[in-house]
Amino acid sequence: MNENPYTPPAANVHDGLYVNAIKLYSPAQTAWGAFLGGPVGLISFLGENFSALGNKSAVSKTIGYGVLLIIGLLALLLILPEWFPSTVFSVIYILITWSISENYQKRKQEIAESPEYDFHSNWRVLGLGLLCMVGSAIVLVGPFLLLDGIWSPWNP
Repeated sequence: MNENPYTPPAANVHDGLYVNAIKLYSPAQTAWGAFLGGPVGLISFLGENFSALGNKSAVSKTIGYGVLLIIGLLALLLILPEWFPSTVFSVIYILITWSISENYQKRKQEIAESPEYDFHSNWRVLGLGLLCMVGSAIVLVGPFLLLDGIWSPWNP
């Protein structure tokens, strides 16, 4: 009987935060990630949350539907007139991101109250959102530059 009955129970805590907590993006963070990162941000932030929650099926669906979204956007950009506002598409996929995160992942209050989960930092959202912005620009603008002959990786 070497245990001291007066010692507090051992908890996996460091500076008030659980060390092994699963990091998730809140619905607002996923929406901001989609706002900054475009369709690639939508895929990245939702996919990362589903992966952290252990839902591999939803990760596959997120990637598949995200690729279809990008292909659909490319097709629409080809047939819509130039005067049509592209912000309509941005608002739509930001709302889709928020809705999926709110309904199929953890809500902000659930993450905040649970000792099992913790939030990713907003700095991470900003950094990854900007990185996804570059990816979205390449994916959405690159094909048009190739079609116009302005840029070609084969002719420097």
